[in-house]
Amino acid sequence: MKVRSIGYVGINATNVPAWRDYAHDVLGVQLRADAPKDGLLLKTDDYRWRIAVHQAEADGFSYAGLELPNAQAFQDAIEELQQSGVAVRLGDDEELKARSVGGMAVINDPAGNRLELYYRPTIDYNFVSPHGAKFVTGDMGFGHVVFLINAEQYEQTQDFYVQQLGFRVSEYTTLGPVEVCFLHCNRRHHSIALARGPFTACQHIMLEVEEIDMVGRALDRAQDAGVPMSTTLGRHRNDHMLSFYMRTPSGIDLEYGWGAREVDEDTWVVSDWEGGDVWGHRGLESLAQSD
Repeated sequence: MKVRSIGYVGINATNVPAWRDYAHDVLGVQLRADAPKDGLLLKTDDYRWRIAVHQAEADGFSYAGLELPNAQAFQDAIEELQQSGVAVRLGDDEELKARSVGGMAVINDPAGNRLELYYRPTIDYNFVSPHGAKFVTGDMGFGHVVFLINAEQYEQTQDFYVQQLGFRVSEYTTLGPVEVCFLHCNRRHHSIALARGPFTACQHIMLEVEEIDMVGRALDRAQDAGVPMSTTLGRHRNDHMLSFYMRTPSGIDLEYGWGAREVDEDTWVVSDWEGGDVWGHRGLESLAQSD
């Protein structure tokens, strides 16, 4: 299977108005006016949307969309998964309309995280940031997702992403007692990362911007808005990203960064890293062990 990118994510929220303010005032993304009345569609580029916020009784992660290049690749992926014993449910017409895609199939990874395979996303070329932000997306997808995975399911989940979904290991990093496996499916250093932990949860999602000053201005806006900071500003040792982590209204953290290096499949060497950062990101080790 050849997953092209992580094209979108869905987040559950008990306070959608707080998300509206956070997305517009802090993240600098565009809010679609035609989103469902009980939720939000957040736009960061030419795709119709990249992050969906759904009104729910509990906060948390809902799903991630794995983009495939075309209908044939989609059908081949379904057949591969079914032959391997993975339960697959095709999306109905209402779900396809909600996701703005031509086809969709729902699966779960071994830890229970919902994944949606899809093809033929809707493109509309109308992105305008309220704060001049420009996001690094395109063929690398919306950004990345990091899951904490219960230790008992960690190895099985890692094997699932590599052997079933075709992700490749970028590297491993040790943050205190926590091992993290970074996985890529395109040039982005990692689209998915799995951290061995005491339970399963989405730890954070990431948005990357084109210029370093866009990170600084977002940090100013976040502090002005009183957004809880999860880490200080810092630079990662493995992917070189300069970023900070903050808490979203749903309790999931969001990393906002710039400058990540990209994977060259011809020259890349998988390695083990000890310690997470060149400087800064104070609080990251405890963050890797929390929900």
